[in-house]
Amino acid sequence: MLIILFIYGTCIGSGLVALADRYTTHTSIFYPASHCDTCQTPLAYWQLVPIFSYLLLRGRCHYCQTAIPATSLLVEFTAGLVLTTLTPTTIIPLLWLGLWGYAALCDARTQTFPGWVSYLSLIFVLYDHPFSSWLAGGLLFTLINWIWSRWFSSAIGNGDLDLILTYALLHDIEHAAELTLLACSLALLQQQSGQRLAFIPHLIVSEIFWWLWRL
Repeated sequence: MLIILFIYGTCIGSGLVALADRYTTHTSIFYPASHCDTCQTPLAYWQLVPIFSYLLLRGRCHYCQTAIPATSLLVEFTAGLVLTTLTPTTIIPLLWLGLWGYAALCDARTQTFPGWVSYLSLIFVLYDHPFSSWLAGGLLFTLINWIWSRWFSSAIGNGDLDLILTYALLHDIEHAAELTLLACSLALLQQQSGQRLAFIPHLIVSEIFWWLWRL
């Protein structure tokens, strides 16, 4: 079963990478078929197998020899590893992680991501909570985005705050603090003077670390 879950996870990871690529290039998720972004040649079925195809192709396009980002391999392997932790009690956290994993891939490329990710993740983490939690979570979510839209020199994006909020609602404030602290440490290692940094990827890497560490 772990092997099956790992295979499914690699497929999900491959899909998230493809969706993020389509978001980056502003193209439809349905058309055209999977192709090389450089030479535009459609990919054969054997070039679309998660992990295996990357290793077989040695990280390069079969047609034009352009290097394929190693991010694809890393995301596929990590998604496979994470899905092996699937149980009835981890379904919602894994759905949350998948949504924000997609947002992290988009954020890493464009420093933006689809706004519906924030709303859908909020619904996921509150779906079995009492009305008071829905009210408090909704008010906090609205307040964060309202203040951020009027804060002209904000040092952090509203998406980063949305992620931290939904994480705190999913787990608790203590775990959210751990997540944020580790993400800030990772970001400081990468930060360059004067460069705006995509923070959601660091938050997601931190969450994956804590998730696998605790399990």
